[in-house]
Amino acid sequence: MNKKLKQLFEEDQHDLRTMPHDRIERDRERRNEVKFILDNGGATVAIDFIHAAIIYQHGEALEDWWQAYKLSVKAVKLGFQPKWLAAVAMDRWLLRQGKPLKYGNQVIPFGDVYRIPQLDQNTTDEERHKWDVPSLVELFSFQNLRGFMSYEIVSTLENENLKVNVIKLERHPAHSPPLSGIPCETTSNNRIVYENSYGWKWVENSNGSFYLGWLLIPDVPELAHAVADEGTLTMEKILLNEQSCILVKYNQSKTLYVRSSKGIWAITGLDYNNVIEKALSLLASSS
Repeated sequence: MNKKLKQLFEEDQHDLRTMPHDRIERDRERRNEVKFILDNGGATVAIDFIHAAIIYQHGEALEDWWQAYKLSVKAVKLGFQPKWLAAVAMDRWLLRQGKPLKYGNQVIPFGDVYRIPQLDQNTTDEERHKWDVPSLVELFSFQNLRGFMSYEIVSTLENENLKVNVIKLERHPAHSPPLSGIPCETTSNNRIVYENSYGWKWVENSNGSFYLGWLLIPDVPELAHAVADEGTLTMEKILLNEQSCILVKYNQSKTLYVRSSKGIWAITGLDYNNVIEKALSLLASSS
């Protein structure tokens, strides 16, 4: 084992826990040191490549995450188990390009709720198992996520066809990209609707902050409503067109989970009436 790579890895993990103000600069310095070691043949065993991969995984450019993937695959070929780091690195590389994730295990904030982006529908649970990552059902309930932070389930509510767990993350994910999209349409009151490459749509306030958004989640029996901020929580069942839906109120945010023929709509907004109005509109378009 290369002792310097191990030391750099331990420093990386310490910074991830403590989040120093100069973390990005420290990450860059570590990557430069790792590159020097790799270029000079200093990595020889599987764990060396894992240590190097994790440092590149906490990079800031596409080439960093691709390097993390290649190093992880090299470690797997040398016999390292489990294999999930390679899958996570691949997905971070895809995420930063706005492409569907191959395996999952990455999140984006959407109205103060962390969501798993669109997945490649060609990836089977068998392939996920091969690379030691969660199944589709596990992903959306945040079960067995790899390399993810600690969290606790703070409340649960279920109806006849859906269970929602509100989970409190120990902190905001350090390497989750911000929500970004392009204008795609306008509302009846001339608000701009933005859309990202995953088909998520939202409207912003005049100050550019999230106001109302909606996205479609695969038809799974259990969902995680993941938040990082401290807050006041209530959950309740409501009827919408004679259908039981689950409403989560967290601080000023309201999220309604509505099952449809297309999947599960998650509508998040600051105004309850706007959330209900959008839910009814989405149900009508899904029928």
